[in-house]
Amino acid sequence: MNIKSQFENIQLPDGFVYPKSFMEFIKLEPLPDLKPWWFLHKYAGTSEAWLKTVREQYPNRRLVPFAKMEHTDDVVCFDASGPSSDPIVHYVHTYASPGWEDRGHVINFDAWLKAAIADAQQFKAADEQE
Repeated sequence: MNIKSQFENIQLPDGFVYPKSFMEFIKLEPLPDLKPWWFLHKYAGTSEAWLKTVREQYPNRRLVPFAKMEHTDDVVCFDASGPSSDPIVHYVHTYASPGWEDRGHVINFDAWLKAAIADAQQFKAADEQE
């Protein structure tokens, strides 16, 4: 997969650049299974569609979504409100009224990845018990 082509058509906020740790991680083949999380870029047009959705719903925030939790409206987004090579990651419950969408944040992609790995381990353990 050509990672660069996955992001070429996305109209990112001025000055925003995906963090290096994110770009290096998504180049892994295959990507580690982080279910229930999945990366938006894996499906054509999904990154752009979620970016548009988040912009429309929360026009006062500058967010760049990159992953979604299955079976929910929760997405994780980079904070594009200011220049940063390692932006904060926000948990956003889309379709909630503005002001109610915030589900917390972590300091950067690496912190989110650590939490997502823990989520995936819990998800798999719960699946095995069923």
